[in-house]
Amino acid sequence: MTSTPPPAAPDRGRVLRRVYAVCQIFIGVVLLAFIVGSLLFTGGRVSEQQSTNWSEVWSWPVFPVPAWLIIVPAVVGAIVVVPMCLRTAAGLANRLLGAIGQTIVAAGAAVLFMFLFPSDSGPFPMPQAEDGYLGWHWIALIPTAFSLVVLIVALATKSREYERLRLTGGLPS
Repeated sequence: MTSTPPPAAPDRGRVLRRVYAVCQIFIGVVLLAFIVGSLLFTGGRVSEQQSTNWSEVWSWPVFPVPAWLIIVPAVVGAIVVVPMCLRTAAGLANRLLGAIGQTIVAAGAAVLFMFLFPSDSGPFPMPQAEDGYLGWHWIALIPTAFSLVVLIVALATKSREYERLRLTGGLPS
């Protein structure tokens, strides 16, 4: 006789994980579109200080990325991350690992944008510049860092139960 594994817990965090993924991936897509657009249309320039490698179609930047375009999805992600982690069953903890990767990409995009679009005023002076400040995109790092910490804690707390389910064959398929 073969024993059947216990029924898997329902996936109550699926919608929240999708909302979170869309928010984090959106930030990465904005960065990718900015880099590709800059390379193609501004003569290979990704930053204002670079010289052109070929003739420009448009002047740099092809499209300026306002800080709110990065901050809003980061805040929405930070609002969703706690209930998402609470509603994700231990058997689905591996899906939280994917969310960590998305969060790291979003944080990297915020860091790049804060250097690419300096501000005329702000709390943090631009390194190696006399009259510029970091762009306001750095604000997106606060909710993104919060999300990353929550995800790491949730993954750490669910990992023991996940491993037990893996060894007993109780993971959902």
